Amino acid sequence: MRVARLPSWLAVVVIGYTVASASACAGSTGPEGPAPAPQAGDDPPDRVGRLSYIQGPVSFLAASADSWSVAEPNRPVTTGDRLWADSNARLEVDVGSTTLRAAGLTEIDIVRLTDHWVQVRIPQGTLNQRLRVLAPDMDYEIDAPNAAVSLTGAGEYRVDVSPDGSTTTIAVWSGRAAVTAAGSSFPVEAGQVATIRGDSTLTYDLTDTGQPDDFDRWARDRDARADQAGAALRYVSQDTPGVEDLDSYGQWDVDADYGPVWYPTVVEVGWAPYRQGHWVWIGRWGWTWVDEAPWGFAPYHYGRWAFVRGRWGWCPGRRIVQPVFAPALVIFVGGPTWRPRPEFGPGGGVAWFPLAPGEPYYPPYTTTVEYRRRINVTYVTNIAVADRTAPAPGARYRNRDVSGGVTAVPVGVFAGAQPVRRSVVTVAASDLARARVAGPGAPVVPTAASLGVPARRAPAPPTRLATRGSVATHAPPPAPVPFTAQRGRLEANGGRPLTRAELSALRPTAPAARMPAAPIRSAVAPAPSGRTLTPARPRLPITPEPASRVFAPRAPAPAPTAPAPAARAPAARPPAPTAPAQRTPVQPPQPTSLDRSYQAERATEEARHRQEFAKPPAGESSSALSQRQEAEHQQLDQQYQRARAAGKSTMPAQPAPRTPKPAEKAPAKAPTRERQKQ
Repeated sequence: MRVARLPSWLAVVVIGYTVASASACAGSTGPEGPAPAPQAGDDPPDRVGRLSYIQGPVSFLAASADSWSVAEPNRPVTTGDRLWADSNARLEVDVGSTTLRAAGLTEIDIVRLTDHWVQVRIPQGTLNQRLRVLAPDMDYEIDAPNAAVSLTGAGEYRVDVSPDGSTTTIAVWSGRAAVTAAGSSFPVEAGQVATIRGDSTLTYDLTDTGQPDDFDRWARDRDARADQAGAALRYVSQDTPGVEDLDSYGQWDVDADYGPVWYPTVVEVGWAPYRQGHWVWIGRWGWTWVDEAPWGFAPYHYGRWAFVRGRWGWCPGRRIVQPVFAPALVIFVGGPTWRPRPEFGPGGGVAWFPLAPGEPYYPPYTTTVEYRRRINVTYVTNIAVADRTAPAPGARYRNRDVSGGVTAVPVGVFAGAQPVRRSVVTVAASDLARARVAGPGAPVVPTAASLGVPARRAPAPPTRLATRGSVATHAPPPAPVPFTAQRGRLEANGGRPLTRAELSALRPTAPAARMPAAPIRSAVAPAPSGRTLTPARPRLPITPEPASRVFAPRAPAPAPTAPAPAARAPAARPPAPTAPAQRTPVQPPQPTSLDRSYQAERATEEARHRQEFAKPPAGESSSALSQRQEAEHQQLDQQYQRARAAGKSTMPAQPAPRTPKPAEKAPAKAPTRERQKQ
């Protein structure tokens, strides 16, 4: 994690990079005993997307859900989630340094969203993607039915897929892209449109971009709005989803005790943080807050809240390049057996209050000590406390004592993803003082209703899209485990999010999902017919894409240069559309020797993964390949974080890739006695 300059108003942060004790790595203790020890790759990704704009009927399918629900603003979006914009609808997903927008009749599937990957699938419709900054260790890929598009430069892109999936067009308004299909690839420069047609026999052509349409103009208006985020960017990283909303809905001040503080402009009388919204269950993080306010994302997943001179203010803390997402920065009290008021009913009640500046956050999901340091380094002055996995016994919390700062609801409202503010129960201060502090994890077991908004009829994409395949340069991660298969384990452990190892153990026996993921095959390999991509006209550039080609790590982006002209028939270029006004993008710091070492290891691993995806090793199924490659991704990333925490200059030596063993045949059955007698 790269940290910006420390503001003068904040005390020097003391980061304890000592090796954590064995007890610190053993996992927090929950209702059913200690959590499993963290394994390589157990940490969730540092970043997620935010469903930041909805216009018209938009539907959402959570990764482990089996039915579509009505989409809601501020919903976190992560790997395995799917979105559908119905007729005349539009949606926007903010992932910090990049923004995805979809027009009507478009499906977007989040294939992979991690600290180093944004890979999406579009089986039909129109997708606009703006990439503000392309860091050397980031990969952006858009997978269509007959082509995979890799974004190789910051810029503005548009991908259209025809309703029958046979035609894909890629417009590069600015930036540069590489298209891979049927075993070959070609570049698309700024001002060009690539068109790929066919399935078994693929052809492609390059032409000039035309004039932007209404959807393009809308996307640029949204970009211009985001670029106006001025004051917020002095205190909050541009990679924080929702940073552009802060200046429109609040004001900044600098407090002597807390530094920069953001105050929402309009709130209800008696309002407190984490009160106007509801809770949902997102598998890797568990209970996650979804706020109703248009600004309600960044202040609820990053930073801390303080009660300053009679009003609540959000304290972002120290500004860092890559912030770490948290599901909710709160402390829970109560639970199913807590019934100080009859309004809670037989199911009991649960209450919560926001963490204050300086109070560490101990994730209720299994994590490594390096992750706990990263998620706390911005807001806590002594990061050595992250060596613990749970709050110290008898820990005091300032916001617990703020009048009206604690929110309480019946457990059924909490677990059912129902709006909180309609069901708040007023609890006497004496009852709150006696309530058991559960910590950062709510002592509530999720149900199917916890995955999204209460059941409402939601438009779903055409059934043909569920089985429409796509191509990619990398194998997708393992399919999500349906919630129905997880529920038994969640009930047994009291509602603690399952680890990757636990999910992997459930995957072979999990029932088939009602909404299965569409098949994805390698774009590096020839088409199923055995044919490769063919230029529609002579002199168009094309490069065979051997699966064994080794890719060098991408260097930091050089200064912009004029794009090289494509080899095609002369044509009159229409006037280029005016680029939207842009805030000055903050380029990532120059890579250190450790960064370069990691990038080299990652490039080697990705080249091998591409080769394996194009030609799977003998005896390894596609699902086993996905699980192994995903585990290798996670292990490499965790080694990088540990090396950074330890101050190393190079990555540790990597073990040789594991060679899958051929599937063993079942031994022949011995003849029965009756047959032996015969």
